Amino acid sequence: MSESSSSPAEAFFVESIREDGVGLFINFVKQKDRFGHIIALVQGDECIPLFVSIEGDDEQPWPESPPLQEIHLEQRQEGTVALLVGMAGDSHWSAAVEPMAEPGGIHFSVACRMKDYPMRICSHYGCVMEEMIDPKLERDGPWVWSVKGSEVCVDVIPQERFPTPEIPASASGFEVNASLDGEPFPKTIQWLYKIWVR
Repeated sequence: MSESSSSPAEAFFVESIREDGVGLFINFVKQKDRFGHIIALVQGDECIPLFVSIEGDDEQPWPESPPLQEIHLEQRQEGTVALLVGMAGDSHWSAAVEPMAEPGGIHFSVACRMKDYPMRICSHYGCVMEEMIDPKLERDGPWVWSVKGSEVCVDVIPQERFPTPEIPASASGFEVNASLDGEPFPKTIQWLYKIWVR
């Protein structure tokens, strides 16, 4: 079973919840011509917004986050998967947002097909928590935010084919800054990252 972005009134979300009722909920929200998303921590009946994607507009060829204008949901064994596509300028973006094999985590896979060098290319998130929380960077590990007794972790996933993105973070949010390889244009680059609760 699947559904797509044909009706603006539909709810689009991906979630990954552990047996103890703790996990993550990703809600996709239409913002003008594109879908942004909110990442929330689930603790039983409570849903705590953590981060929101910072979107650009239709005037920017290289927006703050991938310009994802269509969404399609698929039901798979691990749960609901969101597949998104969009374009800005001369570039085309795609993304897959899906539950990780281990409950309580979400995996993001983003790609961009580009004709020339980008001004910037990243996934940018602002913090929407009630309290500003400084994250801690673990040695050779993720950024960690301690939120109401849970640890919310964010990290990039290295790939052999593409340079590993940088991921600066602070109390105001985080970015996954994609890096370019040496291949000639036009070309496609991809960046992967994950968010999970432990």
